[in-house]
Amino acid sequence: MLEDFARDFEAFSGNWWTYFIPFCVTVIGFIRVYAGGPYYQGKERMDGKLVIITGSSSGIGFETAKDLASRGAHIIMAVRNAEKGKRALEKIKENYKKSQVTVKLLDISEMDSIRNFVDQIEVEYEKIDVLINNAAVIHQPYTKTIDGNELTIATNYLGPFFLTHLLLPMLNKSEHGRIINVSAMAHFNGKLKVEALNMNKDNYNEADAYSQSKLALTIFTKYLATLLNKNTTITCNAVSPGLVRGTAHLQNLPLLKSAWTRFSTWPWVWLCLKTPKQGCQTILHVALNSNLKKTSGFYFSDCDFKEPAELLKDIHVAKALYKTSCGLVKIDGDDIINKLGNETFFLADERVEGLDENLKGLDKQVEGPGEKSEYLNEKDEYPNDF
Repeated sequence: MLEDFARDFEAFSGNWWTYFIPFCVTVIGFIRVYAGGPYYQGKERMDGKLVIITGSSSGIGFETAKDLASRGAHIIMAVRNAEKGKRALEKIKENYKKSQVTVKLLDISEMDSIRNFVDQIEVEYEKIDVLINNAAVIHQPYTKTIDGNELTIATNYLGPFFLTHLLLPMLNKSEHGRIINVSAMAHFNGKLKVEALNMNKDNYNEADAYSQSKLALTIFTKYLATLLNKNTTITCNAVSPGLVRGTAHLQNLPLLKSAWTRFSTWPWVWLCLKTPKQGCQTILHVALNSNLKKTSGFYFSDCDFKEPAELLKDIHVAKALYKTSCGLVKIDGDDIINKLGNETFFLADERVEGLDENLKGLDKQVEGPGEKSEYLNEKDEYPNDF
């Protein structure tokens, strides 16, 4: 019997595939681990913290909500579809029975819906600790919203821009309010047309509309951080989750519209793209890491600082974009931010110290006709900290 086993083993070990298969499995495993990126390892709790996450009924937003709920945070799932939101809430409750999760309707592409959502939040809650602008659309056919805006720029940029400004007073009541805007690697390909953010039907391109919206959101993130740095401890950062599968976004990609292309590309999608859980790790990093409570105006990916598109260095583009955006959503952004510094709160000693640190390094205030850019230095550039 031992001789038979030795003979069979020798024959088996002599076949090339006995080495090739383990090699392939090892390589595939390595690619999956590398493509998945790092996991956030922090153990911070979020007890007593209120977190608003837009687009949280599925994908990255859902995984973010689930993780933060497990840490004790009170999660507001701002969703467009009530039924999907209810199912997402039930899934979280199945895993974390004591979790505090509330579903509220919000169509981030419509200004009236945003106003109604904010009105509810102001009535029911005293403060907001973290706002995660996650909701987005990609590769949408040309559509105009009820407000007359093109759907992609309205959902991915103008909506978050408007929502963020309306919620700033409540974020300012938190000891260290955090705003996290979910950007994308596509922002590197974006071509910003400040005076024509709303593409018309003749020049509309689905991919260009998406990349422009994410570029605008990322530029706004850095600029808002400089404005908030003067009188508040609110931080504002942008996050790229990377390429993520298992989200509604993939359903709209031209490559995946037919059954054949879905079948043929699935192995590569599975191999090279992140899962939603992997995709949300950098969001968790920026939302939770205590070392980042005074870090603002940066772009993160794979749980680390990354260099964003070159256009983010141009303060003149940022100012023009901000002015145009305020006009499109019909708000006075400077007035909203100026009022934050005049509000009176019972501040902890730590917060007061944080304000002093934030003010260090800023140059002399400057005022100009029609301008309220006192948060920038006299050369009209970003401060060195940004």
